[in-house]
Amino acid sequence: MADNILKVNHLPVLTWFHNQLNDAEFKVKDSTEEAIRTADHPAYLVKPEFPKEIIVKEGVSPTDLLKMYEDEGASINRETYVAGKYPIYHEQPFATGMGKEIDDLIVKMGAPARVIEVPENVKIKDPVYLHYLYPDGSEDVDTSLIRMRAGSEMTVIQYMDSQSPSGRGFAGTQTRVIMEKGAKLHLVKVQCLADGFTYFNDMGSRLAEDSDFRYTELSLGAKESYLGTYTDQIGDESKFRADLGFIITKGTSIDINYDDVFRGKKTEGVMRFNGVLMEGAVKSSRESLDFRKGSIDANGDEEENILMLGKNIENKTIPLILGEEEKVNGRHAASSGKLSEDMLFYMETRGIDERAAREMMIRSNISRVSRLIPNDEIRAAADMFIDRLFANCDGDCRNCPSHN
Repeated sequence: MADNILKVNHLPVLTWFHNQLNDAEFKVKDSTEEAIRTADHPAYLVKPEFPKEIIVKEGVSPTDLLKMYEDEGASINRETYVAGKYPIYHEQPFATGMGKEIDDLIVKMGAPARVIEVPENVKIKDPVYLHYLYPDGSEDVDTSLIRMRAGSEMTVIQYMDSQSPSGRGFAGTQTRVIMEKGAKLHLVKVQCLADGFTYFNDMGSRLAEDSDFRYTELSLGAKESYLGTYTDQIGDESKFRADLGFIITKGTSIDINYDDVFRGKKTEGVMRFNGVLMEGAVKSSRESLDFRKGSIDANGDEEENILMLGKNIENKTIPLILGEEEKVNGRHAASSGKLSEDMLFYMETRGIDERAAREMMIRSNISRVSRLIPNDEIRAAADMFIDRLFANCDGDCRNCPSHN
C-alpha cells in the first residue's frame, strides 16, 4: 500500500544534517487517509459530559477553522525571515509543533474539528474528561480548539487507550489553545495505545497577557509516536509549563519537537522531559527556547532526564537556545545514563533484586509526570500499563535482553 511521506517536527533553524534532526519523516498510508475521510466523527470518542457553562461546537470544517485562524492572526506580526533563520512553522496561520503538513493532511481527510470555549471569568471546577477508546484496526484523527476567554479557568484531560493490548491502528490528535488575558488552563494528554498503533499529537498555543498554560503529556504506548508542541508567548507576563513523560520499548520509537517562543516581556517558560528507553528503543527530540526581539526579562528553563535500560538504544537530542533579545535568561540541562553497578549493589544489599530495582527506577522517572494528572483513575491506568512491561519477566535479569 502506498505511503505519503510528510515532513514534520521541524527545527526552527537548520543544523548539521548528520544527526538527521532538522525534521522527521511521517508515513501515512493512502488507505488510512481514505478510512478517516469516510468515517463518522468523532469515531472513537466516548461521549463526554461537558459542563453546561462552556460552549461546545462539533463538526467544524478544518478549512473553516484554518480560515478563522488566518483572520485572527492578521494582527500578529509574523516574520518571514528573522535573525538568520527561516521560521518554517509560520507557513501556518496558527503554528503547531508538527507543522503545516499535518494541517494539510487534516484538510485533505476532511476530519471535522471541535471548538470548546470557556466564557469570560467562568471557572470550571471539575476536569473535563475526553476518553478515546480505539478498537483493533481503528484509524482516526481528532481535532480541537480550546478557547479560554479572559479570566476563565479549566482543566482538560484527554486519555487515549486501546480495546485490545495487541491492537493495531492509527490515532492522531491535534489541539490548539487560545489563552486570553488572565486565563488559566491545565491540559493533560495520556496515551496508552497498544504497540501496533501509529500515534501523533500536534499542539499549538497562543498566550495573551498574564495567562497561565500548563501542559502535561504522558506517552506510554504505540509503535511509532510523533509529538509536536509549539507555544507562542505573545502577552507580557504569560506563563507556560510543560511536563512530558515517556517510555520507549524494544522496536518502538518516538520523535519529539517542543518549541517555546518568547515574545512578551517578563514571560516564563519551563519544559521538563522525563523518559525511559528500553532495549532497542529509538528516540529523537528537539527542545527549543526561542527568545524574540522585545522579550525583555523573559525566563526560559528546559531540562531532560533520560534513563536508558538496555543496549542498542538510539538517543538523539538537540537542545536549542535562540536569542534576539539580550536581557533574557535561558537555561538548558540534560542528563542521561544507565543504572550503575554501584546503585544495583546498594539496592541488593537492602533486599531489592535487580528486576525490582529496574522497575522502581522506571516508575520513579515516570511518576514525575504521572503525579501531575488530576485524576486517580487515569493515574492508575497509566500504572497498569507500565505493569505490562514486566508481565512476561521471569526475574532473571542476567538473561534479559535489556540487561546492561
